[in-house]
Amino acid sequence: MEQYDEDFVDVPTLEELYYYCKYVIISGRMEKEIPILCLIYLERFFTMTGILMTGKNWKRLTLISLILASKIWDDDSLENVHFPQVMSDITVKEIAGIEAVFLQLIDFSLNIRGAEYAKYYFILKTFAEKFNSTLPMGPLAIEEMSKLQNNTVKAESDLREKYNMKLSLKKSV
Repeated sequence: MEQYDEDFVDVPTLEELYYYCKYVIISGRMEKEIPILCLIYLERFFTMTGILMTGKNWKRLTLISLILASKIWDDDSLENVHFPQVMSDITVKEIAGIEAVFLQLIDFSLNIRGAEYAKYYFILKTFAEKFNSTLPMGPLAIEEMSKLQNNTVKAESDLREKYNMKLSLKKSV
């Protein structure tokens, strides 16, 4: 009899990922481009850390990627404090903790290049077609891509400063 790791028994299907993302996006009133950014950040996380998606971590990793993507894309995005109001299974403290660890593990690498966005746009478009669906957006215009790149550079700097300051405070206490 083969041995298996229980963590990998409940790895989500594409359909489960789709419906979870859809739930978070609708509940969090996120913009339609957020899934693309989320996919980029998840891939970056898995590549940089070697950590695999498991039945135990997929929802938290997906949620934090969606939250980060929303903060970067949308100036009016919900803050961490608002998510427990729409998702009762997570606290503000958990979100902040997961966000801090996630960002540290990807070395605050939030910048997204145009070619990278386009690549993941077409990946999601292909998946949508497999589910007889369409994406609610097209490729980004030059102005939108420029805004996204500016937002990611600013977010990298702001979040690095925020979490490095928290780490410094903890060390001094």
